[in-house]
Amino acid sequence: MKKKKSQTSEVVTSFHTPTSNDIFFIPLGGTDEVGMNFSLIGHDGEWLIVDCGITFHDRVGIEVLTADPSFIIKNKLKVSGLLLTHAHEDHIGAIEYLWPLLKCPVYATPFAGAILRQKTRDKSWKTNMKVHELEFKTSVTVGKYEVEALQMSHSIPEPACFIIRTPLGTLVHTGDWKIESAPVLGKKVDERYLKQIGDRGVLAYFSDSTNIFTKEDDSSEKRVRECLIDLVQKHSDKRITVACFSSNIARLETAIIAAKQAGRKVAVVGLSLQRMIAAAKETGYLSDIPNLIDEKTAASMPGNKVLLLCTGSQGEGRSALVKIATGTHPHIKMGADDLVLFSSRVIPGNEKNIGSLQSLLAKTGTDIITSSEENIHVSGHPSCKTIKKMYDLLRPQIVVPVHGEARHLIAQSHFARGHGIPHVITPTNGTVIQLAGATPGIIGSVPCGKWAVDGKRMVDFHGSVIQERTILSEQGAIFITVAMNENLIASIDVRLLGLMTPGNLYNELKNCITDELRDLFNQKEIQNSAARNAASNANVANQCISRLVKFKIGKRPIVHTHIVGSGQLDE
Repeated sequence: MKKKKSQTSEVVTSFHTPTSNDIFFIPLGGTDEVGMNFSLIGHDGEWLIVDCGITFHDRVGIEVLTADPSFIIKNKLKVSGLLLTHAHEDHIGAIEYLWPLLKCPVYATPFAGAILRQKTRDKSWKTNMKVHELEFKTSVTVGKYEVEALQMSHSIPEPACFIIRTPLGTLVHTGDWKIESAPVLGKKVDERYLKQIGDRGVLAYFSDSTNIFTKEDDSSEKRVRECLIDLVQKHSDKRITVACFSSNIARLETAIIAAKQAGRKVAVVGLSLQRMIAAAKETGYLSDIPNLIDEKTAASMPGNKVLLLCTGSQGEGRSALVKIATGTHPHIKMGADDLVLFSSRVIPGNEKNIGSLQSLLAKTGTDIITSSEENIHVSGHPSCKTIKKMYDLLRPQIVVPVHGEARHLIAQSHFARGHGIPHVITPTNGTVIQLAGATPGIIGSVPCGKWAVDGKRMVDFHGSVIQERTILSEQGAIFITVAMNENLIASIDVRLLGLMTPGNLYNELKNCITDELRDLFNQKEIQNSAARNAASNANVANQCISRLVKFKIGKRPIVHTHIVGSGQLDE
């Protein structure tokens, strides 16, 4: 790797694959944000990808963002495998968009594998993607790496901690995790086994930072189950809706148990919930639940005999609960006889959507209970007390905080140093971290960014398409057609989009634009200069009208002028 000095850091100017004396860690997503997790581990010419997730977006027609994999593709990196820590969208959701570019084997636990098959069942390339299902505590060879999965606790079945062994040392990537003393779904974390791994020596530990500001775990899924059962019993006069993350199978099971004990039937409202339940049953979970009823049947029954499981706890625009709140759901309507239990946390960035949803529900007369009022949600991420426990079990030489915004990563870096970790390295997306050798640290950076899912294609989120669309949404647009006849204006057509409501002011602005264009095209420089053509004349018109509109109404819209007719050199 060739480097040049800079006043702030060393910057990679050319890249080569790691040698047998190197272990590189390069996050391309997930270390400047919560979500979009995508990291590379490189050793002796081969690479592993850990997770391939998305993040959500709600502007300019873009709903999904992924990490930009161009660095992998342009450098033709030899990727031995893609390891999936678990089946949450921010860890698995980008595979349906990026795998055709990566074309590598995928390694996942059975539940994550079932979700992946669901997500890719309509893809023409699905049979080319080899998905290897992992057994916990069983090592597999992935290229030049030995990889072992260890079961953790989280808000989804089968979260995996990956033990990645190389000749230069062992790496531990826990994904999203916590330690539950009495999990209601899955097995307890084997702390003794983690200590044994630490006894053998851990070179580097990549640590979830999401809950670093939480002092200690103040609840458990078992306690949430008890509280939900109690609330369903207590509100026997209401139709109850439980809004939760569709992937939280333990929470779904809890709601179904609560309904059964209260003599209620359960209806699942929302396609993502139905898919998650199908995947859970396929992999041996939710095997003893009673038969579920459909939405139409639920709507016809007495409310106090029904419990609805519903998507939309984050106020997602297309979710079932938003459709119900806005009165657009075909079967379910809500009113004074309804109670909605928001059994979820507020994901940062979703506060406005959730507030709007809850206000809409309140206007219908629906009662609402959130996790700030009752103990009906618990995080699936570790508090700093639990992170400290993991430090003590693994005793790593290096801690690299991941999965969080800058403030989370920096806070965990301070926390790790305060607890005696020899080397703590704070990454950002694109940093190249050398883990091997006596002085591990950041040795450079590689290009990184975001791609946006735009219909059936992927576009650069920071490229011209999204930039122009953003300007259109914020500033509006003006489309002008100038018809010329022997260098004289025959007609001018002006269309204003997204600038003002038709009326006197609208017409006044159009007239000002028309007058400005007539003055411009009457100039001899434009009429007679043979050096000018339609494209250059149009560019001059665009700049002139942009300045005019900025002066008149304080906006800088996109201006597109099209010149037709004779007298133009490139028509």
